[in-house]
Amino acid sequence: MNPIPQTRLTCVSDHPVATYSGMLAGTLAGQYQPSDMEIDLIRLCTSCGVRFVHAKAVGLDVHGHRLLLEDRPPVNYDLLSVGFGSRPAIPRGGDRGLSIKPMQTFLDRLSTRIDNCIAPQPDEALQIAIVGGGAAGVEVALCLQQFLKRSSGGKTSLEITLVEAGPQILAEKPPRAQQLATGELQRRGTKLRLNSRITHVDGDGQLVLEDGQIVEADIILWATQAEPSALHGQLDLPLDERGFLLTHPTLQSTGCEDVFAVGDSGTVAGKQYAKAGVYAVRQGPVLWENLRRKTQGQPLLAWQPQPQFLSLINTGDQRAVLTYRGFSFHAKWCWWLKDTIDRRFMAKYKDYEPSGRMQTHVASSTDMDLSKQCGGCGSKTSARVLHSSLPKLEQSEYAHVLMGLDPPDDIALIAQREGLALAASTDFFTAFVDDPFLLGRIAALNALSDLYAKGATPRAALSIAILPPGSDTQQARLLDDLLAGAAREFGPAGVPIVGGHSIMGPKLTIGFTILGDALATSVLKKSELSLGDCLVLTKPLGTGVLLAAHMQSDCRAEWWMSLIDTMLLSNQHAAAAAREVGVSAATDVTGFGLAGHLVEMLRPSGLAAELSLSSLSLLPGAALLLENGYESSLAPSNRQNNNFPQISDGLREKPIANILFDPQTSGGLLLAVPEHRLEKLRDHCGPQATEVGRIVDSDIEGENIRLLP
Repeated sequence: MNPIPQTRLTCVSDHPVATYSGMLAGTLAGQYQPSDMEIDLIRLCTSCGVRFVHAKAVGLDVHGHRLLLEDRPPVNYDLLSVGFGSRPAIPRGGDRGLSIKPMQTFLDRLSTRIDNCIAPQPDEALQIAIVGGGAAGVEVALCLQQFLKRSSGGKTSLEITLVEAGPQILAEKPPRAQQLATGELQRRGTKLRLNSRITHVDGDGQLVLEDGQIVEADIILWATQAEPSALHGQLDLPLDERGFLLTHPTLQSTGCEDVFAVGDSGTVAGKQYAKAGVYAVRQGPVLWENLRRKTQGQPLLAWQPQPQFLSLINTGDQRAVLTYRGFSFHAKWCWWLKDTIDRRFMAKYKDYEPSGRMQTHVASSTDMDLSKQCGGCGSKTSARVLHSSLPKLEQSEYAHVLMGLDPPDDIALIAQREGLALAASTDFFTAFVDDPFLLGRIAALNALSDLYAKGATPRAALSIAILPPGSDTQQARLLDDLLAGAAREFGPAGVPIVGGHSIMGPKLTIGFTILGDALATSVLKKSELSLGDCLVLTKPLGTGVLLAAHMQSDCRAEWWMSLIDTMLLSNQHAAAAAREVGVSAATDVTGFGLAGHLVEMLRPSGLAAELSLSSLSLLPGAALLLENGYESSLAPSNRQNNNFPQISDGLREKPIANILFDPQTSGGLLLAVPEHRLEKLRDHCGPQATEVGRIVDSDIEGENIRLLP
């Protein structure tokens, strides 16, 4: 939030949210909503101008200053901060249980496991064993009953066993705190198994102790002592005796001064302290100050673990066990204090309002500030510009041009020999995400869609790139990632990148010219509609409004992940299904929105279309954002370019109707199919394909789309 000048910050995470462990128990108890304990990394990074890379780290090239990632190119760095935490120690066979980490997925995994256990035996008590008598295990044991009541509707009872290897729970707390927690667990009917070290989990999913006894459980939860993750051993850096990264008091690795490690990931040499979140919190300011000083060549600070700290354990009943300086209490005021501290802490990281925020959600259609222009296909030129300019183009007719601008279609088709034709299309857009590898993937799929929609076979690609100013090294890395992402998608399609052109400019832009071939007689035109055809859309709508919200840090992580998944869904399968079934006409829905591309289909035919607003499938979050006034910078132009006389005032006033004008990036195919082939098309395309309307007679001169409820 307070950036270092002339420095780029990149956040690499395999989850789009970060979860605050201090509120997990309260969320189980129903005191908080799951979102209350989550920091939305997508929104936070966007608001702070931080590059977010959604990927799993798998190693480190220390000498090359590269963070190695799974299934994608490395990320280069000058300074690296490692903070991927730890994992609970799990014995042999323990994968049959549930680890509380990663905490981002714990609630979903727990709910699924509970549902699976309850279904076959709804009237029997559910037996849960929690392994680990530290603060995490005790809190989960005390708050789990409320979670089960909500999950089962209060119909299933719960038997909890807390298993601890040592002679006492909360071994690092004072005796008074141990007594208070033990008394509360016993009052709730929780069974305590102390001095019970587990050797393994048997084939039936039961806990086997050192003395041979068995602890039966339907569900095992691991809340054991922290141990290093698998990644610790893959970084080629010095480790402590337990396997955690060894650091100096400055938080720098003892093996590389350019790598820092914080929280559970690292251990400061010569210091004795527990793996507790409070230390990670206190390390944060020292880490940031040292990163700043390192970039400026200044002496670094030393971090000292505090000898004592306030401890608060949520007991799930609006009370907490408080421990500080040897004193312990269990009372409502202790929970009030914990709640206040936790909410205040989270509030610091949940202000997603960016600096220079747009004053209005809807962009003006004139005098547009290019910094507020949407990326992706939302950066397209207005259809009115094309409709004004292209008819003025004077050129001779050429017999070898089978498809071009008269009438315009999605591709150019050039006659070759024996009925074979060359198919070509160009598509490019400005960046909408600060991850060039991901951008390259989406740009490739977006460019392929035009040929897929026509039934042509892509054969090769030429790249088009505008790279922002930077050093040769920076631009080379950027282009490397863009092309690597594109090659990821082109490869399975059998499409090599055979050349291209790149220039420097103010805004990152990427795209491709796709060359392919097709049988001239089998190319699907978008204008060959027939009366009664059903209209099928193969992807949900909403990419434009979601990308517009993302620019303002208002696209939630769960919405963002659905958006990315949709844009990374190739249209190749849907196009193959369309050819096999035998559709009448096809196009892909991109920058001009559903309405604009449907008008292009209707214009030559003289027919009309009826669209059912309730049948349109929308991406998660799109409807809510439209209701709140968000839209792409291209949407006003799309709306002005398509005037529909047959929209009732009631529908016209509904914000959801604006989804018709939402520009789509890597959008789906719009297919016109005879009614008797509709079900076959649905079967072949899959569940995302939805019928959205049909072709009808036109009773009004010109284009005509009738919007129905």
